[in-house]
Amino acid sequence: MQITKKELEKSQIELAIELSEEEVRPQLEKAAQALSAQQKIPGFRPGKVPYDLAKNKFGEMTIYQAALDAIINDSFYKAIIRENLETVGQPKIDVEKIAPGNPIIYKATVSILPKVVLGQWTQIQIQKNKVEVKEEDLAKTITQLQSMRAEEKLVDRAAKNGDKVEVDFEVLINKAVIEGGKSQKYPLIIGEKQMIPGFEEQLIGLKAGDKKEFELKFPEKYFQKNLANRLATFKVTLAAVYQRNLAEANDDFAKKLGFDNLAKLKEQLQENIKQDKENKENQRLETEIIKELIKICQIGELPENLIDNEIHKMIHELEHNISRQGMDMAGYLKSLNKTHDDLHQDFRAQAIERVQAALIFKQIAKEEKIQASESEVMAEIKKQEDFYRQINNAQALQNIQNPLYKNQVASSLINSRIITRLKQDIIK
Repeated sequence: MQITKKELEKSQIELAIELSEEEVRPQLEKAAQALSAQQKIPGFRPGKVPYDLAKNKFGEMTIYQAALDAIINDSFYKAIIRENLETVGQPKIDVEKIAPGNPIIYKATVSILPKVVLGQWTQIQIQKNKVEVKEEDLAKTITQLQSMRAEEKLVDRAAKNGDKVEVDFEVLINKAVIEGGKSQKYPLIIGEKQMIPGFEEQLIGLKAGDKKEFELKFPEKYFQKNLANRLATFKVTLAAVYQRNLAEANDDFAKKLGFDNLAKLKEQLQENIKQDKENKENQRLETEIIKELIKICQIGELPENLIDNEIHKMIHELEHNISRQGMDMAGYLKSLNKTHDDLHQDFRAQAIERVQAALIFKQIAKEEKIQASESEVMAEIKKQEDFYRQINNAQALQNIQNPLYKNQVASSLINSRIITRLKQDIIK
């Protein structure tokens, strides 16, 4: 097998591969036997026909065409092993010559993992913020618990801060109702800032049946970019006002929540708040570590299909999260006034960062010899199987059976160890 390698832009390689007739003979014979098994030749058992007889029966070019996929698959795999290439995705194949009695020549264009040169990553220093639970944190959480269990009473008076109201509204821009900008009996608690700044304040002083029209500007960093910083007209009708009476935070309140007394409730809340803050701080540290690594490491040009694969993975993750909330992707996109193509573009920058991080982790694992043993991988898979069997999640159990799942688990274990190592060396 003759191989001519040519480097292309965006981490692509073109391999021109030439195969002699002798090299492809095994695949030709297998193809001939497969054809003879499909069309029986008198006097011979299926799959036991001499090659020359099969050639006369079917035509040698037919045999070549039948063997072509196997020839390319086998030779391409051997070529990337010989050239020591780490490829990404499927190759683009262009057959240049295929004729009996001649070498088979084809070109394979394939993306490869870009080269990564690690910088002095052990010299990075990131300061960890001190995690503490303040009195206002505890008070805010208790208020939230009280609010969740508040008694609500329909009242005939003007709405004030802290009341729950039901409101009919329309949102118009240029005298046209925006998409998703109309609702009936929308519930909200005045003061909890569920709506854009200024909206809830406009409801104070209104009674059931009162109408009001006012203008507000959407925030500059509003999640729906098509509405950000735009002036809109709001037409509202207050449908109902409810007075909310919060239960007093005492031992009886704590007992209703399953605790012996208020002190025990506060103790548990303090632990929960601390854990939540520690998790957020760990997420911040991991994000900062990755950003710093990307700054100091040299990464070759990323193949487009590597970026596209990551974007599709991110969209799939989003779809999964949306479905868990009882929504569908179509409705979600409609609420944002976006298309799949818009989402694809929105995710591109983050996808590039995720791909860069994955490549850096892969290089660190290689240079630092960070691995996950077969027994560790299988133990983790068994743990996951036991969990999903316990909650009767058939789909998750089926996914675990996928041969690629083992590689995913191994990568996850390795990445976890790399993060632990990075934190030990970088965080001060």
